[in-house]
Amino acid sequence: MILLRFTVRNHKSIREEVTIDLTRPTLRTLAPKSGAWGDYVYTLAGIFGPNASGKSAVLDAMNYAFTAIRNSSTTWQARTKMPRVPFRLDGRSREEPSKYVLEFVHDGRRHEYGFELDSKGVLTEWLREASGRWRTLFERRRGQRAVKLGSSMRVLGDVSDRELALSRAYVLEHPQLFPIATDLIASFDIVSVKDSHREVRLRNIAESLVDGSITSLDIETLLQVADIGIRAVTVEEKDLPERVQRALQLFKRAMNEGDTGDVEKAGDKDGMTSEELEEEDSKQIVRNLLFTHRGESDDCPPFSINQESDGTVAWLALMVPVTETLREGGLLCIDEIDSSLHPHLLDVVLGLFADPRLNRKHAQLIFTSHETYILSPLSEIDLEPEQVWFTDKSYDGVTEITCLAEFPRHGDANVAKRYLSGRYGGTPRLAPSMLETLLISEDA
Repeated sequence: MILLRFTVRNHKSIREEVTIDLTRPTLRTLAPKSGAWGDYVYTLAGIFGPNASGKSAVLDAMNYAFTAIRNSSTTWQARTKMPRVPFRLDGRSREEPSKYVLEFVHDGRRHEYGFELDSKGVLTEWLREASGRWRTLFERRRGQRAVKLGSSMRVLGDVSDRELALSRAYVLEHPQLFPIATDLIASFDIVSVKDSHREVRLRNIAESLVDGSITSLDIETLLQVADIGIRAVTVEEKDLPERVQRALQLFKRAMNEGDTGDVEKAGDKDGMTSEELEEEDSKQIVRNLLFTHRGESDDCPPFSINQESDGTVAWLALMVPVTETLREGGLLCIDEIDSSLHPHLLDVVLGLFADPRLNRKHAQLIFTSHETYILSPLSEIDLEPEQVWFTDKSYDGVTEITCLAEFPRHGDANVAKRYLSGRYGGTPRLAPSMLETLLISEDA
């Protein structure tokens, strides 16, 4: 999957419809005549702006769209309402539908997939394919349980209001729609700056080292690139305490029985027999990464992940999905890419996606950042104006998005300096004098 455009309306701080466009200005037709999409699509795009301006909301909207395709026919069905996060600072938007549209390349052809929904479920949904001209593969509207399919499409069957037809096609492995849904789901990944997200990433790395999908040499190489001083990575395995194991087993049993209100009712220590415990759950193991650093002696004790610096944790949690995306292709979104990383390491990450010799699958990276170094002449990455986006927030709390290409071009201009001076918007409107009332008393 190669993303061409993403459009969203009424999601978190985004009230009006906005579009992030990754196509180059040279693409003036539905498809390149050469068929080489990689020559007409950017592999990098950065979103810059002050705190709370909506940078993360753009990536969250993308994550929501891909998650809905994966989960709306499965885990979301257990909910009483369609999960959504509309703009909440006016009564009108809270009731109006949200809209998400993906334009992408699948199997060499351009597609457009979109849906609109509210708290009751899906209002509209459609999928089109461009083959010389647009051709509708399917469409549906609320009140029509049967999805209207194109003449060449296999029957899909009824779809409930609280699930996407493409999600249902994914579950049923529909012969024509399943490959498209699979491509979208498998091609997207997102990296968050939140500690909880990093912890999950690190646990997954430990599991991958155990099952062999990642080698210790891979991890050690990634760490050595950053010159962190780590020479070896191993995995420590520990049995969970029996009490914790039983709590997890009881919780799983309660979930299987549909009783999510009171886990204790599912059983107790005396009432549960060995036959009731699944064999695969009889032993719960927790796996942790251990890092051996370079030192004066060869017997330096290993450090746990909790003893490592924020920079080490951030680099490792970032670089594993980066390398996986570059190897397989697809779209990776990284929120606050500059968090805990040196600017030169940012150049390394961005350079991997910008270099066609290394990025052979045309993998794409969309990131958010406060770091103006990326826009300055000091950076080794030269982003074109069409690759730079700015977020700002209006007085009413609405996120506004503009592209650097919309401003007059100055070939030798220092974009970082002009950005910090407010030429492009997307800079905080500060009032430091207001702090005086907190720091200086009237009696001083």
